[in-house]
Amino acid sequence: MCIYNRITQMNIIKMKKLLLLLLVLPFLFSMKQQPTEGKVDINIMGIWRSLDNEFVQISRNMDFEVTFQRIASNKQLVAKGKINSATEGSIKIQREYPEIKSYTSEYVFSPSGNTLVIMQPDGEHAWVFDRIQ
Repeated sequence: MCIYNRITQMNIIKMKKLLLLLLVLPFLFSMKQQPTEGKVDINIMGIWRSLDNEFVQISRNMDFEVTFQRIASNKQLVAKGKINSATEGSIKIQREYPEIKSYTSEYVFSPSGNTLVIMQPDGEHAWVFDRIQ
């Protein structure tokens, strides 16, 4: 009888573990996770002004996506989209306005971190931005 009780207790413990696992797994799968495609250098966040007096705001939205908006000096929207990753000098951009377009460019900060240079998609020109905020 002692062996039977011990086997029954072991089965009960295994069943409790299985039940706990079945209860926790759906919760873990239902949690909204941060994007995993790439990381974004936190130093790129902020408001930047170009030499042409355009402004770019780079920030996170409620879904933890890094977004950007580029505004002309006349306050018209020039471009907007998402930054999928920005690490080690490479930035992946998914532009949503004025046209849908994805591209990868190179970027670099000045030693002070207050100037940002991003190569334009044509590979010959660059945007130069000064940090405003």
